[in-house]
Amino acid sequence: MLESLTLCALAFAFSRWAAPADPFGLHQEFPWLWLVPALLSMRYGTAIGITAVTAFVMFWLVLPRFGLVPMPTASEFPKGFFLGGLILALICGQFSDLWTARTRRLRAVNAYLDERLSTLTKNHFLLRLSHERLEQDLLAKPLTLRETLARLRILTASSHPSAALKAGVPVLPGTQELIQLLGQSCQLEICALYGLAADGIYLPEPVAQLGAISPLDLNDPLLRYCIAEGKLAHVQTEEVAPVERSASRYLICAPLMPSTGESIGLLVVEKLPFFALNDDALQLLSVLIGYYADGVRLGQIAARVLEAVPTCPPDLALDIVRLHRIRIEAGIESSLVALVFATDEMSLDLFAQVKRLKRGVDLAWELNGTSHSALITLLPLAGTAAVDGYVLRIEAALQNQFGAGFLASNVTIHTARLGYVEPSTMLINLVRRCAL
Repeated sequence: MLESLTLCALAFAFSRWAAPADPFGLHQEFPWLWLVPALLSMRYGTAIGITAVTAFVMFWLVLPRFGLVPMPTASEFPKGFFLGGLILALICGQFSDLWTARTRRLRAVNAYLDERLSTLTKNHFLLRLSHERLEQDLLAKPLTLRETLARLRILTASSHPSAALKAGVPVLPGTQELIQLLGQSCQLEICALYGLAADGIYLPEPVAQLGAISPLDLNDPLLRYCIAEGKLAHVQTEEVAPVERSASRYLICAPLMPSTGESIGLLVVEKLPFFALNDDALQLLSVLIGYYADGVRLGQIAARVLEAVPTCPPDLALDIVRLHRIRIEAGIESSLVALVFATDEMSLDLFAQVKRLKRGVDLAWELNGTSHSALITLLPLAGTAAVDGYVLRIEAALQNQFGAGFLASNVTIHTARLGYVEPSTMLINLVRRCAL
């Protein structure tokens, strides 16, 4: 607003200097003064454009009374002149508002897809690493990768939104168990975990440690590089100067970075075996702390949904909350579709076929009752038309496979749209409608 008013004042001052007798340009071949509201409307939207036009109207009404500009020759207010400028500003502002809304929607979609891609990339690496470990005889390690991930899920499941902050300091659940798991899996000997305060400064006292750790040195060059870049750094990181690497007392510094990109803590390692500092161990360490950070963020965000519906899968609860926020912020709809089947043999075959037809981007949740079974599918970024297309595709596939559609097979359909009521309330109502 301040920039717009300043530009209007400067433009009018220049016009007054260039044409003292006609500063508004009423008798010129082209009203150059209206370029300023037009540019402001295209840059900031309709509201700022109207503000600029209003400023020029005030200049017309107020400035002649103080003798700053000549009095208008015509007694009548030039309605056509100012109306034309207002229409020009409204047209430019309409285009600006339209493309701003489209850009906001695209940014919300891209942010959601980037977050999902980051999570899937970590899960893919864990799956590949798990398969490699299964082919080896790891008798020296007390825990397998599968057991480690299972214990990490248990640790992060204790996160609760009411316990997310304590005296303004974020609480990390199960940090002592986490650092013991990291020590067993990555052969860490002396290390510590530090929490991040609300002001973005790491706390000097560790929340968990192994061995006799020295006080945290925030001026350590390796630690400064880790915090500045937001990624794991070690004594062999080529981006850090050799002199600074040799001056650091830490061997590894790694932020606890979830897929959202906001650090929630810091891990520093002072001592570990020489042969343990290799690419595989560093990758495993980075993925494990990232998995823990994602679990903490999941526990804090989706705890309400999981408390309301304990049987809901955590991944589904997290995506419901994410898409609920996108609907509120960007207006992009997402939907839940529940298909309810009977428990006879024919219905079980239909149920299995529908599960096989799930797309890779969708998340499914199976609910088994005494007389019915339900498959709730989350359709990300899908409005009413996409839901109709999904239902028609499923029914067409069942018709081709079994010769019967939803009506003939006694399959009931329930839908719910995200972003209109609280996610936990919406999910509870959908489960109740399924009558399980």
